Amino acid sequence: MGWSTGWCALALALLGTAPAAARDAATDAPPRLAVAAPAGFDGLLAPQAALVDVYLGGRAIGQARVHYRGDRISFDAVDALVALIPDVRDPAAVRAALAIPELPAHRALVCASDIDPADCRTPTPDVAGVVFDEARFRVDLFLHPRLLAVRPAAERRYLPRPPSQLTLVDQIGGTIAGSGGYRDYALLNRALLGYGPARLRSETSYSSRYGLLADTLAAELDTPGYRLSAGVQWAPGIDLTGRRRLVGVGVQSQIDTRLDRTVIVGSPLIVSLAMRSRVDVLRDGRLLTSRSYDAGNQAIDTSGLPDGAYEVVLRITGAGGAVRDERRFFTKNAAIPTVGAPIVFAYAGVLADDRNGRFVSPSRVAFYEAGIARRLDPHLALDATLIGTDRNAMVELGGYWLGRTAQLRGAALASVTGQFGVLVQASAAEAARFHYAIDLRRVWSRGDRPLVPLGARDDAALGLGTEPAARLASGGFTQINATVNYALPRGQIALSGFYRDDRRTRASYGLGPSLTMPLIQRGGVQVTLRGDATVTNQAHAVYLGISLQRLRGTSAVSATAGLRGDGGAGVRGRAAPVGGIGAAWQTDRALGGTLALSGGVEREIDGTLARGHADWRGDAASLSADLAQPLAGSNGTTQYSLGFQTTAAVMRQGLAMQGRERNDSVILVALAGAAPDGGADDAAFEVLVDNGARGIVRPGGTLAVSVPAYRQYAVRLRPTGAALMQIDGGARTVSVYPGTVARLAWRARTVMAMFGRLLWRDGSPVADAAIRAPGAIGSTDGAGYFQIETARDATLRIAAPDGRSCAMPVRATAGASGYAALGTLICGGGSIFNQIADARP
Repeated sequence: MGWSTGWCALALALLGTAPAAARDAATDAPPRLAVAAPAGFDGLLAPQAALVDVYLGGRAIGQARVHYRGDRISFDAVDALVALIPDVRDPAAVRAALAIPELPAHRALVCASDIDPADCRTPTPDVAGVVFDEARFRVDLFLHPRLLAVRPAAERRYLPRPPSQLTLVDQIGGTIAGSGGYRDYALLNRALLGYGPARLRSETSYSSRYGLLADTLAAELDTPGYRLSAGVQWAPGIDLTGRRRLVGVGVQSQIDTRLDRTVIVGSPLIVSLAMRSRVDVLRDGRLLTSRSYDAGNQAIDTSGLPDGAYEVVLRITGAGGAVRDERRFFTKNAAIPTVGAPIVFAYAGVLADDRNGRFVSPSRVAFYEAGIARRLDPHLALDATLIGTDRNAMVELGGYWLGRTAQLRGAALASVTGQFGVLVQASAAEAARFHYAIDLRRVWSRGDRPLVPLGARDDAALGLGTEPAARLASGGFTQINATVNYALPRGQIALSGFYRDDRRTRASYGLGPSLTMPLIQRGGVQVTLRGDATVTNQAHAVYLGISLQRLRGTSAVSATAGLRGDGGAGVRGRAAPVGGIGAAWQTDRALGGTLALSGGVEREIDGTLARGHADWRGDAASLSADLAQPLAGSNGTTQYSLGFQTTAAVMRQGLAMQGRERNDSVILVALAGAAPDGGADDAAFEVLVDNGARGIVRPGGTLAVSVPAYRQYAVRLRPTGAALMQIDGGARTVSVYPGTVARLAWRARTVMAMFGRLLWRDGSPVADAAIRAPGAIGSTDGAGYFQIETARDATLRIAAPDGRSCAMPVRATAGASGYAALGTLICGGGSIFNQIADARP
């Protein structure tokens, strides 16, 4: 390949051997240099075309055709490239930035394979930029975080609808109490008749004092994002009036049916990741949750974080190991609307009264209420509510401030009839050593008229002859409640107080400190110093003493001793030693349930009292009993109370009772199959709901598990009996709404562990063959030996690697070891040779 004339002249000049004419020309004019590619290499300086892999945040998103020359690059189809980029908020801006001809390729920023990615530099474009690695035909895109949408921690999806079939969850309870010649009783019923996402809610009571009353009797329907209701129900109410019962209709927003509701309740934690990274969430140095996220603006999953307001550290670890920390303030409070999900509601109807002997008693007072609450940022939430009747209308404006050291709630109310009210609440954000909670309410009402008509359900209407001074809506009042706690290195000191002033009654107040200080904590024995004092508008009292408690297994023994003094208006002060002894015991094996017993003797200033309590919780019902008996020398009569509760779950397959817990939904776990020869106890299965043990079910039985509504649960069975059994299927997933009775069925069968040897007709082993049997699979080894767990009268289906197969019926009998030795089996022969010596496991 030859040199051009220009290159030769330049070389001779540099070597000092240029011709004389050239040297003379150089002296007459300034030197001029010309640079060009050698002959045959001109194509290297022309734009090159290539198909490159496109990456974003270290993750491949597709391919694109480009032209490049030197440190410049151009994309052939910018629209197609932008379409590959996920979560773009402003595609037009990104398209304009990447459509620039000869875009800087930043080849100097290519990260070599032997360099830690954490040490690599990246461009920081105002909109978008690239790094082009020509050697690997790879283009990495870089976008400013503001151009990327936030990727939520969970998709906005809703719970699957329950099956459209009638189901009933009916919670029934009753209490009877008395002393001397006095006796009172009450029956309570809370029924939820469900049909898919709809339900009829009924809460009724029957008592010896008030007769039959309906507290709630309404139809409800859950739709994505909203809940519709009609009937006798409770409107939410406001801080200064409380909630009110009405006969009417209502609609409110809801997130109960959202699958991600535990995530969105907390304030969002957003991180911008240049590459896929692991994000650890720490509080006070303790790891709360950890998860890996893709590149981009990611919302952190906060479902596992505790409620409250506190600071967290986001520890971000990149793919190359680089670690950085970001501090954020986090709040989680289910009573406050979530960011981006405002709460709205509206109710209208007539106020409902309660009258003796009247099941439902609508009034003639029209009532309406509507409101909205919105969270503006992690710290601030505002709300507004309009409430009124045909006689009055009022509006309440309020807000929450969630700070690092305090949580504040403020609200103000005004009505068209000249009534006003204010509310101030403050509490410590962190339950550290010092904690406080203050609630101040003040209502001004001209003529002491109630803000909302009280209706008939007051103590006078029910025959008690006293006015409801404590009702928030009863008129003008001033009320203050406050508690202050300080945690000592050992123990706690607290101060609590209240003040209430109504025009209808005289002012009442109370104030008192308390002290709790553990003195000894060792080997199940705890000795504690306790003291308290109380000063009210009616009396005062003081106590100082020591309590001792010893825990041992399922039993506990306690004793107290101290000095108490009291007094009051018109009562002479007195003081006396007081104390008592007590014991408690519990067992999980009492009539198929859990039994807890406790009792003791207490000596007070007014006399000595013996107390006893019993509580039994079984699968079908719960019973409780209390007894208090004054001893010799004490005034008073025997006091007693008896109570029961149960939950009936009804669906077309039948009825089941549940007594341990009370929730609005029930999961019925049914297990079909026959019990083994050893009995039902040998075939017990533990029911696990979200990996938590909830009870035992046996073949032919059903277990009712009460669970909170608006959840999705994973249910599985785990064998715990001595018998070797199998069940069909693994975990089942079920969604429940209020009133849902979900039935999940399994079938159990007894199996036997058996071993033997398989031979072909010619005596050669059936080597490395697959064995299938009902509910089991297995294989033979190179010598034809196998072991499998299946039904004792199963048929083994054998498939050899060379394509030969056979079906071998067996009827096994367990030996002394519990295993069944099948001996040598001839595949295809149809006979069994009981050659135990040849059957080695």
